[in-house]
Amino acid sequence: MQSNTGKRKQLLKLKKIYQHGRGPCNIFILDTSLSLGEEGFGQLKGAFFAILDEYAKHPEIDENVAVIICGRHTKFHRYYSNQYEDIKHSLDNVEFGGSSPLTAAFLLSIETLGCKAEQSHRIGDFHVHPRIIFISDGKPTDFTDFTGSYTEDRPQCETERDVDHLLQVTRSIGKKNPIFCIPVGRNPNMTSLEFISAQSRGGKIVCVSEARQFAKYSHNIETASMLSFKYDNNDRERILTSLACKFPERVFTEMDLNDIIEICSRKSLYLPVSEQEDEEEEDDDVEKLFVERYPQLPRLGSRVKRGRDWIYDNRDNYGPGTVVGHLREEGWVIVEWDTGFKFHYRFGSTQKFSNKYDIQLCNEPRILGKELIATGCLVTRGKDWAWGNQDGGAGNIGTVLSVEGSGQVLVRWQHGLTNMYTFGTNGRFELDVSDPFSPKAVKFLEDQMRNAPLDSVGEVQADYNDGFKNISDGTSAKRDMEFEKPVSVNRSILHVTRGKYFKNNSVVEKPTSDIETDGPSFSFAVNQWCWKDCEGNWNPYSREVNERINKCYKRDPKSTVIVNIQDQSYRVVMAKNRQINQTTRDISEIKLVTNWSSP
Repeated sequence: MQSNTGKRKQLLKLKKIYQHGRGPCNIFILDTSLSLGEEGFGQLKGAFFAILDEYAKHPEIDENVAVIICGRHTKFHRYYSNQYEDIKHSLDNVEFGGSSPLTAAFLLSIETLGCKAEQSHRIGDFHVHPRIIFISDGKPTDFTDFTGSYTEDRPQCETERDVDHLLQVTRSIGKKNPIFCIPVGRNPNMTSLEFISAQSRGGKIVCVSEARQFAKYSHNIETASMLSFKYDNNDRERILTSLACKFPERVFTEMDLNDIIEICSRKSLYLPVSEQEDEEEEDDDVEKLFVERYPQLPRLGSRVKRGRDWIYDNRDNYGPGTVVGHLREEGWVIVEWDTGFKFHYRFGSTQKFSNKYDIQLCNEPRILGKELIATGCLVTRGKDWAWGNQDGGAGNIGTVLSVEGSGQVLVRWQHGLTNMYTFGTNGRFELDVSDPFSPKAVKFLEDQMRNAPLDSVGEVQADYNDGFKNISDGTSAKRDMEFEKPVSVNRSILHVTRGKYFKNNSVVEKPTSDIETDGPSFSFAVNQWCWKDCEGNWNPYSREVNERINKCYKRDPKSTVIVNIQDQSYRVVMAKNRQINQTTRDISEIKLVTNWSSP
Protein backbone atom coordinates (compact mmCIF):
# COMPACT_ATOMS: atom_id res chain seq x y z
CA MET A 1 0.00 0.00 0.00
CA GLN A 2 2.79 2.37 0.94
CA SER A 3 4.57 1.39 -2.25
CA ASN A 4 1.52 2.33 -4.37
CA THR A 5 1.16 5.65 -2.52
CA GLY A 6 4.83 6.48 -3.19
CA LYS A 7 4.48 5.72 -6.91
CA ARG A 8 1.35 7.88 -7.09
CA LYS A 9 3.16 10.82 -5.52
CA GLN A 10 6.08 10.39 -7.91
CA LEU A 11 3.72 10.34 -10.90
CA LEU A 12 1.99 13.51 -9.67
CA LYS A 13 5.37 15.21 -9.31
CA LEU A 14 6.41 14.19 -12.83
CA LYS A 15 3.06 15.34 -14.19
CA LYS A 16 3.62 18.76 -12.66
CA ILE A 17 7.18 19.08 -13.97
CA TYR A 18 6.43 17.80 -17.46
CA GLN A 19 2.88 19.04 -17.81
CA HIS A 20 1.83 19.60 -21.40
CA GLY A 21 0.05 22.75 -22.39
CA ARG A 22 -2.73 22.54 -24.93
CA GLY A 23 -1.32 25.21 -27.25
CA PRO A 24 1.49 25.58 -29.80
CA CYS A 25 4.82 23.86 -29.14
CA ASN A 26 8.11 25.75 -28.82
CA ILE A 27 11.55 24.18 -28.65
CA PHE A 28 14.15 26.58 -27.27
CA ILE A 29 17.77 25.83 -28.15
CA LEU A 30 19.90 27.85 -25.73
CA ASP A 31 23.57 28.26 -26.59
CA THR A 32 25.35 28.39 -23.22
CA SER A 33 28.87 28.05 -24.63
CA LEU A 34 31.86 30.17 -23.68
CA SER A 35 31.93 31.90 -27.07
CA LEU A 36 28.94 34.03 -26.02
CA GLY A 37 30.83 35.71 -23.21
CA GLU A 38 29.22 36.74 -19.93
CA GLU A 39 27.38 39.61 -21.62
CA GLY A 40 25.98 37.30 -24.29
CA PHE A 41 24.82 34.80 -21.68
CA GLY A 42 23.04 37.64 -19.92
CA GLN A 43 21.36 38.62 -23.19
CA LEU A 44 20.27 35.02 -23.71
CA LYS A 45 18.64 34.80 -20.29
CA GLY A 46 17.00 38.20 -20.72
CA ALA A 47 15.41 37.24 -24.07
CA PHE A 48 14.37 33.79 -22.82
CA PHE A 49 12.78 35.14 -19.64
CA ALA A 50 11.00 37.92 -21.54
CA ILE A 51 9.37 35.35 -23.84
CA LEU A 52 8.29 33.12 -20.94
CA ASP A 53 6.87 36.09 -19.01
CA GLU A 54 4.78 37.05 -22.03
CA TYR A 55 3.59 33.45 -22.47
CA ALA A 56 2.38 33.54 -18.86
CA LYS A 57 0.20 36.58 -19.66
CA HIS A 58 -1.82 34.57 -22.21
CA PRO A 59 -2.99 31.40 -20.44
CA GLU A 60 -5.70 30.98 -23.06
CA ILE A 61 -2.95 30.18 -25.61
CA ASP A 62 -1.19 27.77 -23.21
CA GLU A 63 2.16 27.58 -25.00
CA ASN A 64 4.20 24.38 -24.62
CA VAL A 65 7.90 24.94 -23.91
CA ALA A 66 10.80 22.50 -24.23
CA VAL A 67 14.41 23.50 -23.63
CA ILE A 68 17.64 22.10 -25.09
CA ILE A 69 20.90 23.50 -23.74
CA CYS A 70 24.11 23.45 -25.73
CA GLY A 71 27.52 24.13 -24.20
CA ARG A 72 29.43 22.36 -21.46
CA HIS A 73 26.55 19.88 -21.56
CA THR A 74 24.31 19.36 -24.59
CA LYS A 75 21.03 17.75 -23.59
CA PHE A 76 17.30 18.13 -23.13
CA HIS A 77 17.06 20.43 -20.15
CA ARG A 78 13.25 20.50 -19.93
CA TYR A 79 10.64 18.50 -21.80
CA TYR A 80 7.34 20.04 -22.84
CA SER A 81 5.76 21.97 -20.02
CA ASN A 82 3.67 25.07 -19.36
CA GLN A 83 5.18 25.68 -15.92
CA TYR A 84 6.98 28.85 -17.01
CA GLU A 85 8.29 29.94 -13.60
CA ASP A 86 9.75 26.50 -12.94
CA ILE A 87 11.44 26.59 -16.34
CA LYS A 88 12.96 29.99 -15.59
CA HIS A 89 14.33 28.88 -12.22
CA SER A 90 15.76 25.71 -13.76
CA LEU A 91 18.20 27.86 -15.74
CA ASP A 92 19.91 28.79 -12.47
CA ASN A 93 21.51 25.34 -12.47
CA VAL A 94 22.87 25.58 -16.02
CA GLU A 95 26.66 25.85 -16.28
CA PHE A 96 27.99 28.56 -18.56
CA GLY A 97 30.97 27.56 -20.73
CA GLY A 98 32.26 24.81 -23.00
CA SER A 99 32.21 24.40 -26.77
CA SER A 100 29.29 25.01 -29.16
CA PRO A 101 28.05 21.71 -30.65
CA LEU A 102 25.01 23.47 -32.09
CA THR A 103 24.41 20.74 -34.69
CA ALA A 104 24.03 18.17 -31.91
CA ALA A 105 21.38 20.36 -30.28
CA PHE A 106 19.34 20.52 -33.51
CA LEU A 107 19.70 16.77 -33.97
CA LEU A 108 18.21 16.35 -30.50
CA SER A 109 15.24 18.47 -31.53
CA ILE A 110 14.39 16.20 -34.48
CA GLU A 111 13.14 13.39 -32.26
CA THR A 112 10.83 15.78 -30.43
CA LEU A 113 9.56 17.32 -33.67
CA GLY A 114 8.56 13.84 -34.81
CA CYS A 115 6.67 12.92 -31.65
CA LYS A 116 2.90 12.51 -31.94
CA ALA A 117 2.31 14.97 -29.12
CA GLU A 118 4.25 17.54 -31.06
CA GLN A 119 1.98 17.91 -34.09
CA SER A 120 0.78 21.31 -35.26
CA HIS A 121 -1.78 23.15 -33.16
CA ARG A 122 -4.85 24.59 -34.86
CA ILE A 123 -5.98 28.15 -34.15
CA GLY A 124 -9.03 28.78 -36.34
CA ASP A 125 -7.92 28.11 -39.92
CA PHE A 126 -4.25 28.49 -38.98
CA HIS A 127 -2.16 25.39 -38.36
CA VAL A 128 0.67 26.56 -36.09
CA HIS A 129 3.56 24.17 -36.59
CA PRO A 130 6.18 23.38 -33.94
CA ARG A 131 8.77 26.15 -33.94
CA ILE A 132 12.37 26.30 -32.87
CA ILE A 133 13.63 29.41 -31.09
CA PHE A 134 17.41 29.42 -31.40
CA ILE A 135 19.20 31.86 -29.08
CA SER A 136 22.89 31.81 -30.00
CA ASP A 137 25.86 33.58 -31.57
CA GLY A 138 25.64 31.14 -34.49
CA LYS A 139 29.22 29.86 -34.16
CA PRO A 140 29.20 26.05 -34.16
CA THR A 141 32.09 23.81 -33.19
CA ASP A 142 32.61 20.10 -33.88
CA PHE A 143 29.43 18.41 -32.65
CA THR A 144 31.27 15.08 -32.22
CA ASP A 145 33.83 16.55 -29.80
CA PHE A 146 32.70 16.29 -26.20
CA THR A 147 36.12 16.53 -24.56
CA GLY A 148 35.17 19.78 -22.83
CA SER A 149 38.62 21.23 -23.61
CA TYR A 150 37.20 24.60 -24.69
CA THR A 151 38.53 27.36 -22.43
CA GLU A 152 39.15 31.07 -22.82
CA ASP A 153 42.85 30.33 -23.13
CA ARG A 154 42.28 27.52 -25.63
CA PRO A 155 39.28 28.46 -27.77
CA GLN A 156 37.82 25.97 -30.19
CA CYS A 157 37.11 27.90 -33.38
CA GLU A 158 34.31 27.23 -35.83
CA THR A 159 35.32 25.71 -39.16
CA GLU A 160 33.63 25.72 -42.55
CA ARG A 161 32.81 22.04 -42.07
CA ASP A 162 31.10 22.75 -38.73
CA VAL A 163 28.99 25.50 -40.32
CA ASP A 164 28.06 23.22 -43.25
CA HIS A 165 26.91 20.48 -40.87
CA LEU A 166 24.74 22.95 -38.98
CA LEU A 167 23.17 24.42 -42.12
CA GLN A 168 22.43 20.97 -43.59
CA VAL A 169 20.58 19.87 -40.45
CA THR A 170 18.66 23.12 -40.06
CA ARG A 171 17.69 23.09 -43.73
CA SER A 172 16.09 19.67 -43.27
CA ILE A 173 14.23 20.79 -40.15
CA GLY A 174 13.19 24.07 -41.74
CA LYS A 175 11.26 22.43 -44.57
CA LYS A 176 8.31 22.01 -42.23
CA ASN A 177 9.15 24.00 -39.12
CA PRO A 178 9.99 27.69 -38.66
CA ILE A 179 13.31 28.50 -37.01
CA PHE A 180 13.50 31.87 -35.28
CA CYS A 181 17.05 33.02 -34.51
CA ILE A 182 17.80 35.49 -31.72
CA PRO A 183 21.42 36.71 -32.09
CA VAL A 184 23.33 37.24 -28.84
CA GLY A 185 26.98 37.45 -27.83
CA ARG A 186 30.00 39.56 -28.58
CA ASN A 187 30.03 39.16 -32.34
CA PRO A 188 27.30 36.81 -33.60
CA ASN A 189 27.68 35.17 -37.00
CA MET A 190 24.77 36.92 -38.68
CA THR A 191 25.44 35.24 -42.02
CA SER A 192 24.76 31.78 -40.57
CA LEU A 193 21.83 32.90 -38.43
CA GLU A 194 20.17 34.74 -41.31
CA PHE A 195 20.54 31.71 -43.56
CA ILE A 196 19.17 29.31 -40.93
CA SER A 197 16.05 31.42 -40.41
CA ALA A 198 15.55 32.36 -44.08
CA GLN A 199 15.68 28.77 -45.35
CA SER A 200 13.08 27.62 -42.83
CA ARG A 201 9.35 27.81 -43.43
CA GLY A 202 8.32 31.14 -41.92
CA GLY A 203 11.38 31.73 -39.73
CA LYS A 204 13.13 35.05 -39.29
CA ILE A 205 15.70 36.95 -37.23
CA VAL A 206 14.35 38.32 -33.94
CA CYS A 207 16.36 40.96 -32.08
CA VAL A 208 16.75 40.64 -28.30
CA SER A 209 14.77 43.85 -27.89
CA GLU A 210 11.88 42.29 -29.86
CA ALA A 211 11.70 39.07 -27.80
CA ARG A 212 8.65 40.06 -25.75
CA GLN A 213 6.72 41.12 -28.84
CA PHE A 214 7.71 37.89 -30.59
CA ALA A 215 6.14 35.93 -27.68
CA LYS A 216 2.75 37.44 -28.59
CA TYR A 217 2.82 35.87 -32.04
CA SER A 218 0.40 33.02 -31.21
CA HIS A 219 -1.93 35.52 -29.57
CA ASN A 220 -1.86 37.62 -32.74
CA ILE A 221 -2.45 34.52 -34.86
CA GLU A 222 -5.60 33.93 -32.81
CA THR A 223 -6.73 37.47 -33.62
CA ALA A 224 -5.92 37.02 -37.33
CA SER A 225 -7.87 33.74 -37.37
CA MET A 226 -11.06 35.64 -36.51
CA LEU A 227 -10.82 37.72 -39.69
CA SER A 228 -12.49 36.41 -42.84
CA PHE A 229 -9.47 36.04 -45.11
CA LYS A 230 -9.21 32.66 -46.82
CA TYR A 231 -5.94 33.31 -48.67
CA ASP A 232 -2.87 35.52 -48.31
CA ASN A 233 -3.95 39.14 -48.10
CA ASN A 234 -1.54 42.04 -48.63
CA ASP A 235 -4.18 44.79 -48.38
CA ARG A 236 -3.30 46.65 -45.18
CA GLU A 237 -6.34 48.91 -45.28
CA ARG A 238 -8.70 46.00 -45.68
CA ILE A 239 -7.08 44.17 -42.75
CA LEU A 240 -7.29 47.27 -40.53
CA THR A 241 -10.93 47.76 -41.49
CA SER A 242 -11.72 44.14 -40.64
CA LEU A 243 -10.01 44.52 -37.26
CA ALA A 244 -11.99 47.68 -36.47
CA CYS A 245 -15.27 45.95 -37.37
CA LYS A 246 -14.50 42.71 -35.55
CA PHE A 247 -12.99 44.31 -32.42
CA PRO A 248 -14.53 47.81 -32.19
CA GLU A 249 -13.47 48.39 -28.58
CA ARG A 250 -10.07 46.71 -28.63
CA VAL A 251 -6.92 48.83 -28.83
CA PHE A 252 -4.01 47.38 -30.81
CA THR A 253 -0.41 48.52 -30.51
CA GLU A 254 1.45 49.36 -33.71
CA MET A 255 3.64 46.27 -33.27
CA ASP A 256 0.60 44.01 -32.83
CA LEU A 257 -0.96 45.48 -35.96
CA ASN A 258 2.23 44.84 -37.91
CA ASP A 259 2.29 41.22 -36.70
CA ILE A 260 -1.37 40.64 -37.60
CA ILE A 261 -0.88 42.15 -41.06
CA GLU A 262 2.21 39.98 -41.62
CA ILE A 263 0.31 36.86 -40.52
CA CYS A 264 -2.60 37.62 -42.87
CA SER A 265 -0.21 38.28 -45.76
CA ARG A 266 1.56 34.92 -45.22
CA LYS A 267 -1.37 32.65 -44.41
CA SER A 268 0.00 29.97 -46.73
CA LEU A 269 2.68 29.30 -44.09
CA TYR A 270 -0.03 27.91 -41.82
CA LEU A 271 -1.39 25.16 -44.06
CA PRO A 272 -1.84 21.62 -42.72
CA VAL A 273 1.24 19.41 -43.06
CA SER A 274 -0.49 17.24 -45.67
CA GLU A 275 -1.12 20.26 -47.92
CA GLN A 276 2.47 21.41 -47.45
CA GLU A 277 3.72 18.05 -48.71
CA ASP A 278 1.43 18.23 -51.74
CA GLU A 279 2.67 21.76 -52.42
CA GLU A 280 6.30 20.65 -52.25
CA GLU A 281 5.79 17.68 -54.57
CA GLU A 282 3.80 19.72 -57.10
CA ASP A 283 5.72 20.46 -60.31
CA ASP A 284 8.68 18.51 -58.96
CA ASP A 285 10.33 18.52 -62.39
CA VAL A 286 10.09 22.28 -62.75
CA GLU A 287 12.83 24.35 -61.15
CA LYS A 288 11.37 27.06 -58.95
CA LEU A 289 12.83 30.54 -58.94
CA PHE A 290 13.55 32.53 -55.80
CA VAL A 291 14.55 29.46 -53.75
CA GLU A 292 17.74 29.72 -51.68
CA ARG A 293 18.88 26.13 -51.18
CA TYR A 294 22.63 26.07 -50.47
CA PRO A 295 24.69 28.28 -48.13
CA GLN A 296 27.87 27.88 -50.20
CA LEU A 297 26.22 29.53 -53.22
CA PRO A 298 25.73 33.29 -53.66
CA ARG A 299 22.63 34.50 -51.84
CA LEU A 300 19.58 35.55 -53.79
CA GLY A 301 19.97 39.14 -54.90
CA SER A 302 23.75 38.91 -55.29
CA ARG A 303 25.13 40.81 -58.27
CA VAL A 304 27.26 38.73 -60.63
CA LYS A 305 29.02 38.86 -63.99
CA ARG A 306 30.66 36.29 -66.25
CA GLY A 307 33.46 34.33 -64.59
CA ARG A 308 36.65 32.55 -65.51
CA ASP A 309 34.93 29.44 -66.96
CA TRP A 310 32.33 31.31 -69.04
CA ILE A 311 31.28 29.31 -72.15
CA TYR A 312 28.00 30.93 -73.13
CA ASP A 313 28.75 33.44 -75.90
CA ASN A 314 27.19 36.90 -75.35
CA ARG A 315 23.90 36.05 -73.67
CA ASP A 316 24.89 38.35 -70.78
CA ASN A 317 25.60 41.18 -73.26
CA TYR A 318 28.86 41.63 -71.30
CA GLY A 319 26.84 43.09 -68.43
CA PRO A 320 26.00 42.15 -64.84
CA GLY A 321 23.02 40.22 -63.54
CA THR A 322 21.27 39.12 -60.35
CA VAL A 323 21.09 35.69 -58.70
CA VAL A 324 17.39 34.77 -58.47
CA GLY A 325 17.52 31.10 -57.48
CA HIS A 326 19.45 27.91 -56.74
CA LEU A 327 18.80 24.73 -58.72
CA ARG A 328 18.06 21.51 -56.85
CA GLU A 329 21.35 20.13 -58.13
CA GLU A 330 24.09 21.57 -55.97
CA GLY A 331 26.54 23.96 -57.62
CA TRP A 332 24.08 25.68 -59.99
CA VAL A 333 22.54 29.15 -59.66
CA ILE A 334 19.87 30.89 -61.72
CA VAL A 335 20.82 34.36 -62.94
CA GLU A 336 18.66 37.03 -64.51
CA TRP A 337 20.86 39.35 -66.55
CA ASP A 338 20.06 43.04 -66.72
CA THR A 339 18.88 42.37 -70.27
CA GLY A 340 16.03 40.26 -68.82
CA PHE A 341 17.41 36.91 -69.99
CA LYS A 342 17.50 34.07 -67.41
CA PHE A 343 19.68 30.99 -67.35
CA HIS A 344 21.50 28.69 -64.91
CA TYR A 345 25.27 28.66 -64.38
CA ARG A 346 27.91 26.70 -62.48
CA PHE A 347 29.35 28.06 -59.27
CA GLY A 348 31.75 25.57 -57.67
CA SER A 349 31.50 21.80 -58.01
CA THR A 350 28.52 19.98 -59.50
CA GLN A 351 27.80 16.30 -60.18
CA LYS A 352 29.60 16.54 -63.52
CA PHE A 353 32.15 19.33 -63.03
CA SER A 354 34.70 20.24 -60.40
CA ASN A 355 35.60 23.79 -59.40
CA LYS A 356 33.88 25.53 -62.33
CA TYR A 357 32.81 29.17 -62.10
CA ASP A 358 30.74 30.45 -65.02
CA ILE A 359 29.98 33.57 -62.96
CA GLN A 360 31.65 35.63 -60.26
CA LEU A 361 30.35 38.11 -57.71
CA CYS A 362 30.64 41.79 -58.57
CA ASN A 363 29.61 45.14 -57.11
CA GLU A 364 28.26 46.68 -60.31
CA PRO A 365 24.80 48.12 -59.53
CA ARG A 366 21.65 47.86 -61.58
CA ILE A 367 21.34 51.05 -63.67
CA LEU A 368 17.80 51.90 -64.73
CA GLY A 369 16.96 53.24 -68.16
CA LYS A 370 13.27 53.79 -68.88
CA GLU A 371 12.17 51.38 -66.16
CA LEU A 372 10.80 52.57 -62.85
CA ILE A 373 12.12 49.45 -61.10
CA ALA A 374 13.70 46.17 -62.22
CA THR A 375 15.37 43.00 -60.99
CA GLY A 376 18.64 43.81 -59.21
CA CYS A 377 17.59 47.27 -57.97
CA LEU A 378 18.35 48.14 -54.37
CA VAL A 379 15.35 49.34 -52.37
CA THR A 380 14.36 50.58 -48.93
CA ARG A 381 10.92 51.05 -47.36
CA GLY A 382 8.87 53.68 -49.19
CA LYS A 383 6.35 56.36 -48.30
CA ASP A 384 3.47 53.85 -48.04
CA TRP A 385 5.40 51.20 -46.10
CA ALA A 386 3.02 49.27 -43.83
CA TRP A 387 4.95 46.17 -42.80
CA GLY A 388 6.63 47.05 -39.52
CA ASN A 389 10.18 45.72 -39.27
CA GLN A 390 9.79 43.13 -42.00
CA ASP A 391 12.77 44.80 -43.69
CA GLY A 392 14.86 44.51 -40.53
CA GLY A 393 14.43 48.17 -39.61
CA ALA A 394 14.17 51.57 -41.26
CA GLY A 395 16.98 52.27 -43.71
CA ASN A 396 17.85 48.60 -44.35
CA ILE A 397 18.46 47.74 -47.99
CA GLY A 398 16.88 44.90 -49.94
CA THR A 399 17.33 43.59 -53.47
CA VAL A 400 14.56 43.24 -56.05
CA LEU A 401 14.26 39.63 -57.29
CA SER A 402 11.24 40.03 -59.53
CA VAL A 403 8.86 42.68 -60.88
CA GLU A 404 5.36 41.67 -61.89
CA GLY A 405 3.36 43.63 -64.43
CA SER A 406 0.64 44.06 -61.80
CA GLY A 407 2.92 46.29 -59.73
CA GLN A 408 3.96 43.61 -57.24
CA VAL A 409 7.69 43.45 -56.46
CA LEU A 410 9.51 40.54 -54.78
CA VAL A 411 12.31 41.69 -52.45
CA ARG A 412 14.94 39.85 -50.42
CA TRP A 413 16.05 41.78 -47.33
CA GLN A 414 19.47 41.61 -45.71
CA HIS A 415 18.28 39.35 -42.90
CA GLY A 416 16.98 36.76 -45.39
CA LEU A 417 13.22 37.43 -45.45
CA THR A 418 11.64 37.47 -48.92
CA ASN A 419 8.24 39.00 -49.58
CA MET A 420 6.05 40.80 -52.14
CA TYR A 421 5.34 44.54 -51.98
CA THR A 422 3.25 47.03 -53.93
CA PHE A 423 5.05 49.45 -56.20
CA GLY A 424 2.94 51.86 -58.21
CA THR A 425 -0.47 50.18 -58.06
CA ASN A 426 -3.15 52.80 -57.37
CA GLY A 427 -0.39 55.29 -56.59
CA ARG A 428 0.86 53.20 -53.67
CA PHE A 429 4.65 52.88 -53.20
CA GLU A 430 5.71 50.59 -50.36
CA LEU A 431 9.29 50.65 -51.65
CA ASP A 432 11.74 53.37 -52.60
CA VAL A 433 14.46 52.72 -55.17
CA SER A 434 17.90 53.54 -53.75
CA ASP A 435 20.47 55.64 -55.55
CA PRO A 436 22.93 52.93 -56.68
CA PHE A 437 25.89 55.30 -56.18
CA SER A 438 24.96 56.45 -52.68
CA PRO A 439 27.47 55.58 -49.93
CA LYS A 440 25.00 53.17 -48.33
CA ALA A 441 24.27 51.35 -51.60
CA VAL A 442 27.95 51.12 -52.50
CA LYS A 443 28.76 49.71 -49.05
CA PHE A 444 25.89 47.21 -49.36
CA LEU A 445 27.28 45.83 -52.62
CA GLU A 446 30.82 45.75 -51.24
CA ASP A 447 29.66 43.91 -48.12
CA GLN A 448 27.77 41.47 -50.32
CA MET A 449 31.05 40.52 -51.99
CA ARG A 450 33.06 40.62 -48.77
CA ASN A 451 30.63 38.29 -46.99
CA ALA A 452 30.49 35.79 -49.84
CA PRO A 453 29.93 32.32 -48.37
CA LEU A 454 32.67 30.62 -50.40
CA ASP A 455 36.29 30.88 -49.27
CA SER A 456 37.60 30.38 -52.80
CA VAL A 457 35.84 33.44 -54.22
CA GLY A 458 38.98 35.51 -53.88
CA GLU A 459 40.91 32.99 -55.91
CA VAL A 460 38.17 32.92 -58.52
CA GLN A 461 38.25 36.72 -58.81
CA ALA A 462 42.01 36.70 -59.20
CA ASP A 463 41.89 34.07 -61.93
CA TYR A 464 39.06 35.78 -63.76
CA ASN A 465 41.08 37.57 -66.43
CA ASP A 466 42.81 34.35 -67.39
CA GLY A 467 39.41 32.80 -67.96
CA PHE A 468 38.82 35.10 -70.94
CA LYS A 469 41.69 33.73 -73.01
CA ASN A 470 39.57 30.96 -74.48
CA ILE A 471 36.80 33.40 -75.30
CA SER A 472 38.85 36.13 -76.92
CA ASP A 473 40.76 33.77 -79.19
CA GLY A 474 37.60 32.03 -80.36
CA THR A 475 38.45 28.62 -78.92
CA SER A 476 35.79 28.45 -76.23
CA ALA A 477 34.46 24.99 -75.50
CA LYS A 478 31.16 23.95 -76.99
CA ARG A 479 28.25 23.85 -74.60
CA ASP A 480 26.38 20.68 -73.77
CA MET A 481 22.90 20.63 -75.23
CA GLU A 482 21.47 20.08 -71.79
CA PHE A 483 22.54 23.62 -70.87
CA GLU A 484 20.51 25.16 -73.67
CA LYS A 485 17.06 25.28 -72.08
CA PRO A 486 16.54 28.58 -70.29
CA VAL A 487 14.83 28.38 -66.94
CA SER A 488 12.02 30.74 -67.82
CA VAL A 489 11.00 33.41 -70.27
CA ASN A 490 11.64 37.08 -69.69
CA ARG A 491 9.45 38.62 -67.01
CA SER A 492 7.57 41.82 -67.68
CA ILE A 493 8.94 45.05 -66.23
CA LEU A 494 6.99 48.14 -65.30
CA HIS A 495 7.68 50.69 -68.04
CA VAL A 496 7.20 54.40 -67.50
CA THR A 497 8.11 57.50 -69.40
CA ARG A 498 11.71 58.49 -69.06
CA GLY A 499 12.30 60.32 -65.84
CA LYS A 500 14.01 58.18 -63.19
CA TYR A 501 17.64 59.22 -63.02
CA PHE A 502 20.09 59.02 -60.20
CA LYS A 503 22.48 61.59 -58.81
CA ASN A 504 26.05 60.38 -58.82
CA ASN A 505 27.46 63.02 -56.55
CA SER A 506 27.84 60.93 -53.40
CA VAL A 507 30.07 57.96 -53.96
CA VAL A 508 32.13 56.21 -51.31
CA GLU A 509 34.13 53.28 -52.51
CA LYS A 510 37.48 51.91 -51.52
CA PRO A 511 40.28 52.39 -53.99
CA THR A 512 40.60 49.39 -56.19
CA SER A 513 42.87 48.21 -58.89
CA ASP A 514 40.06 46.07 -60.33
CA ILE A 515 39.96 46.66 -64.07
CA GLU A 516 36.76 44.57 -64.45
CA THR A 517 37.55 42.87 -67.73
CA ASP A 518 34.09 42.51 -69.23
CA GLY A 519 34.91 40.51 -72.33
CA PRO A 520 37.08 40.42 -75.41
CA SER A 521 38.82 43.66 -76.40
CA PHE A 522 37.51 45.92 -79.12
CA SER A 523 39.46 48.63 -80.91
CA PHE A 524 37.83 51.93 -81.84
CA ALA A 525 40.40 54.13 -83.57
CA VAL A 526 37.86 56.83 -84.42
CA ASN A 527 36.09 57.12 -81.04
CA GLN A 528 38.20 58.71 -78.33
CA TRP A 529 37.04 59.42 -74.80
CA CYS A 530 38.57 62.40 -72.99
CA TRP A 531 38.48 63.69 -69.44
CA LYS A 532 38.68 67.27 -68.19
CA ASP A 533 41.34 68.15 -65.61
CA CYS A 534 41.11 70.82 -62.89
CA GLU A 535 42.66 73.40 -65.23
CA GLY A 536 39.97 72.89 -67.84
CA ASN A 537 42.15 70.95 -70.29
CA TRP A 538 40.80 67.90 -72.12
CA ASN A 539 43.02 64.82 -71.89
CA PRO A 540 42.58 61.63 -73.90
CA TYR A 541 42.37 58.34 -72.00
CA SER A 542 45.15 55.87 -72.72
CA ARG A 543 44.54 53.40 -75.56
CA GLU A 544 43.87 50.52 -73.14
CA VAL A 545 41.41 52.50 -71.03
CA ASN A 546 39.73 54.00 -74.09
CA GLU A 547 39.15 50.53 -75.55
CA ARG A 548 37.57 49.41 -72.27
CA ILE A 549 35.22 52.38 -72.16
CA ASN A 550 34.24 51.91 -75.79
CA LYS A 551 33.65 48.23 -75.25
CA CYS A 552 31.24 48.94 -72.38
CA TYR A 553 29.67 51.80 -74.29
CA LYS A 554 28.96 49.53 -77.23
CA ARG A 555 27.27 46.89 -75.11
CA ASP A 556 25.16 49.47 -73.20
CA PRO A 557 25.55 53.28 -73.32
CA LYS A 558 23.98 53.47 -69.84
CA SER A 559 26.52 51.17 -68.20
CA THR A 560 29.43 52.24 -66.00
CA VAL A 561 33.03 51.07 -65.82
CA ILE A 562 35.90 51.35 -63.34
CA VAL A 563 39.20 52.72 -64.73
CA ASN A 564 42.57 53.76 -63.32
CA ILE A 565 44.16 57.14 -64.11
CA GLN A 566 47.42 58.20 -62.50
CA ASP A 567 47.07 55.65 -59.69
CA GLN A 568 43.54 56.83 -58.92
CA SER A 569 40.39 54.76 -59.39
CA TYR A 570 37.40 56.32 -61.17
CA ARG A 571 33.89 55.19 -62.07
CA VAL A 572 33.05 56.38 -65.59
CA VAL A 573 29.33 57.08 -66.09
CA MET A 574 29.04 57.38 -69.85
CA ALA A 575 25.34 58.28 -69.96
CA LYS A 576 26.03 61.41 -67.89
CA ASN A 577 29.46 62.29 -69.31
CA ARG A 578 31.19 62.26 -65.94
CA GLN A 579 33.73 60.30 -63.96
CA ILE A 580 33.76 59.97 -60.17
CA ASN A 581 36.90 59.60 -58.09
CA GLN A 582 36.35 56.55 -55.90
CA THR A 583 38.38 58.02 -53.03
CA THR A 584 37.72 61.77 -52.99
CA ARG A 585 34.22 61.71 -54.59
CA ASP A 586 35.33 64.49 -56.94
CA ILE A 587 33.39 64.60 -60.21
CA SER A 588 34.93 65.65 -63.52
CA GLU A 589 33.53 65.86 -67.01
CA ILE A 590 34.21 63.40 -69.81
CA LYS A 591 33.24 63.46 -73.47
CA LEU A 592 33.30 61.29 -76.56
CA VAL A 593 35.17 62.74 -79.55
CA THR A 594 34.67 61.07 -82.93
CA ASN A 595 37.47 61.09 -85.50
CA TRP A 596 40.01 61.96 -82.83
CA SER A 597 43.48 62.70 -84.14
CA SER A 598 46.34 62.18 -81.70
CA PRO A 599 48.67 65.17 -81.21
